[in-house]
Amino acid sequence: MAKKENVLIVALACSQCGRYNYYTRKNRQKVRAKLAFRKYCRWCRKHTEHKEV
Repeated sequence: MAKKENVLIVALACSQCGRYNYYTRKNRQKVRAKLAFRKYCRWCRKHTEHKEV
């Protein structure tokens, strides 16, 4: 498991409406790029891309 100082909690915002819908953990040493997932947005009522803020 990664050390606590290497793990960040990041917010994922919807690319359509901009709301913060999800939070996740990211290992700073292994993942350099910003995270992006296709997840469900309950305000847009569809699956959209959620990017790290």
